[in-house]
Amino acid sequence: MRLRIMNETGLYIHIPYCKRKCTYCNFHFSTQFSTKSHLIVALIQEIQERAIDAEGKDVKTIYFGGGTPSVLGEEEMAQIFEAIHNSYNLSDKAEITLEANPDDLTKDYLHILKNQGINRLSIGIQSFVDEHLVWMNRSHDALQSHQAIQDALSMGFTNLSCDLIYGLPMCTDDQWMDNLSLINAYQIPHLSAYALTVEDKTLLSQDIKKNKIAPLKDDHTIRQMDMLLDWVVPNQFEAYEISNFAKAGMRSKHNSSYWTGNHYLGFGPSAHSYDGQRRQWNISNNALYIHAIQNKLPYSEFENLSKKEKFNEYIMLQLRRIEGLNFTIIQEEFPEYASKCLTTLNAMVEEELLNNNGNRFTLTRSGKHLCDHLSMRLFAEE
Repeated sequence: MRLRIMNETGLYIHIPYCKRKCTYCNFHFSTQFSTKSHLIVALIQEIQERAIDAEGKDVKTIYFGGGTPSVLGEEEMAQIFEAIHNSYNLSDKAEITLEANPDDLTKDYLHILKNQGINRLSIGIQSFVDEHLVWMNRSHDALQSHQAIQDALSMGFTNLSCDLIYGLPMCTDDQWMDNLSLINAYQIPHLSAYALTVEDKTLLSQDIKKNKIAPLKDDHTIRQMDMLLDWVVPNQFEAYEISNFAKAGMRSKHNSSYWTGNHYLGFGPSAHSYDGQRRQWNISNNALYIHAIQNKLPYSEFENLSKKEKFNEYIMLQLRRIEGLNFTIIQEEFPEYASKCLTTLNAMVEEELLNNNGNRFTLTRSGKHLCDHLSMRLFAEE
């Protein structure tokens, strides 16, 4: 899909370190911090060397993801920002997000973040119930979650997002509603809520294979997703993406830019970049990434996206959004796939999985439960 905005970009910075290995997580990270100082040096070098890829573009968003970016020290963060300010045209009103664990968000650390220009926090709460946090092997407890939110709000961080996970085997419906109620109680303007899923090579996957944990029950997850969707509108949230919910004007600008196919650069191990035609991804290995940067060796791979791949990506990303699939765009940019796609879309409307609003097709409640499956039905095969 062609870039919608030609003169803007976003920066993603991957900090691949965590204090613990959460049971469900399959993102690239390490619990070994011995390479951290060397990796930050390599990361800064990558940021500087790739500035040419953002030439002529204003940086509208920066997103520190991981891993756990809140393990960054004050000096490390200052060095990263210095590299960005010296090499990129950072917009005065840029959205700058840092993912953080509650146990890292002390008042002193929040003060550091404020001084460095962080203006949006995404806090990995996951649950306000200690039993759930222990089961997920999180590094914080419920009290630390409450304290982190209260301290962040008291220090002027009004643009807050919290992550919650539903479908945990031991999470009762009442506990799930209590979690959602606390988002309201703290007047958090953005929520990312994800269904617990079993990903390969995770502790959860291994425990299920060893029969230590019973397989997850779909009906439990679906019911709690329905509870979430019932909660959204009465509490003035907009379900603007299938896992993301925002008060008016509080959508994540960085992630929205991803989902609408705009230009972005990713730095650090496993980080991805996209320029409208080509996707790039870095080595998912901390030691190899450091070695490659130090020795000026290739540290990333590239893929020029075919028309089919661009079409399938458009389907996958747009179907998840509240705006849905714009069939006019499909006709204009992917005419070779339009006829077959429309036939399938109309069939899904008949099956009450999609709504047809003029030239836009959006998910119904039933469709939201089957979003990934519907995307695959719509994908071009040749």
